[in-house]
Amino acid sequence: MKSEELDLLTQNGILVTTSVKDKNIGNVDELIKKMKEKNLMILDSKTLHDVLGLEYNDGDFRIVPLKNYTGEKSTSTPQGWVDYFNDRFEQLKNLLVARLNGNLRAISISNIKSIPQGDEVEIIGMISDISISPIKKYTIITLEDKTGSCKVISKTINEELVKDQVIFVRGKKINDAIFIEDVNLPDILIKEETPNQADDVYAVFLSDIHVGSALFAEKQFNLFVSWLNGSTDAFSEISKKVKIIVLNGDLVDGVGIYPEQERELSIKDVIEQYNHLYEMLDKIPKDKKIIITPGNHDATHIAEPQPQLDPYFAGKLYNLENAIFLSNPSSFNVMYDGVKRNILLYHGFGLMYYVNTIQKYSKMRNEDIANIMTLQLKSRHIAPTHGSTQIMPLKHDYLVIDETPDIYATGHVHNAFISRYKNTVLINSSCWQFQTKYQKKYGIFPQVAKAPIVNLKNKHSFILDFLDDKINVFEGSKL
Repeated sequence: MKSEELDLLTQNGILVTTSVKDKNIGNVDELIKKMKEKNLMILDSKTLHDVLGLEYNDGDFRIVPLKNYTGEKSTSTPQGWVDYFNDRFEQLKNLLVARLNGNLRAISISNIKSIPQGDEVEIIGMISDISISPIKKYTIITLEDKTGSCKVISKTINEELVKDQVIFVRGKKINDAIFIEDVNLPDILIKEETPNQADDVYAVFLSDIHVGSALFAEKQFNLFVSWLNGSTDAFSEISKKVKIIVLNGDLVDGVGIYPEQERELSIKDVIEQYNHLYEMLDKIPKDKKIIITPGNHDATHIAEPQPQLDPYFAGKLYNLENAIFLSNPSSFNVMYDGVKRNILLYHGFGLMYYVNTIQKYSKMRNEDIANIMTLQLKSRHIAPTHGSTQIMPLKHDYLVIDETPDIYATGHVHNAFISRYKNTVLINSSCWQFQTKYQKKYGIFPQVAKAPIVNLKNKHSFILDFLDDKINVFEGSKL
């Protein structure tokens, strides 16, 4: 920062911290204007990122964050929860109406009583209860909207109908119930691919680095960084075309996350864990953008959405000039040469709820996790069931999937796979930590040091394996 820029900031009552004094500010007048609009009077690395650093342009190549929770305060009061669920219901209802092209005659639940017996009824409602009749194996659903609640009965059993989903039903009124023939979830659209002449550009998806753990696969992670630097001939034609590296949560192992964790820590201070991560990430070429989001091991609250990393703990990471910090969940667009890709990121803490509550997914195989991710996309919500993860009751529900993603990436379960649903690429991005005693106790066998990679030009995808000294394609990764 030039001395005249520093003077101008000071004259406008803005306190500049040492963490940004060596940074290139650019248009300082625009920075001052935006800070005053947001009533910000302290310029630190996080503020600089929030105000100026959220959109990245490099010629024709652009990264534009979309969904990004920046720390809005929640109101954990009865009215706060009412506001949250009302917003969630309205967002999902609108997505349902749009998906069905407005071709529906849905009525409010309070108006059902005026419908004659035997007539057809259409309703959009949120599932407040669901059960299976033990005698005739019917599915009995209680639906509610802002006007009331009603019973709907289906002759089929669908394990993927879960509490708090918003659905559209069509059926006949018989006595005090609606016997339904048709059920629709908001669901995502099919993204059609059109041929393009764009260059090959690759995005790499990592998560669960767990720096600070004594079981951190540091040798393998350094091999990955060396590969990005072109220091190895293996798949070098890919590495030089990597433009985006996603770090999708659990960057460090944290402290006090699970019982007796301290016995398996090599770095027992969370700030030093982030500092060590910085030393490795700083070796990545600066023309490659690093997207950084938090997870349940990171130094932030566990309730979702989680804001971007706190500079009090991860301050050194904000010195990475090629880093973009986003929330969990978050989404962003990548645009270049006529290509536009929407990428949805979620660390994945809530995935385990469905492993534990939907019997057919209880083995936690890769295909089970892919099916749970598909359930989220069908429901157009990261946490379809309230209680599947801890929620921040905000006036706007950031967990609604408001746009059909080209790529949906998760982590958390320490597996590596690539799958597809309606041409959306589904990724779970491995881990960089060998099996802990806690994982061994619960029969979890991590797939370590795998890097899922997607060509943004055409969404062709594969996984590279960095576990051994020789980099290979990871076989058996596609479902």
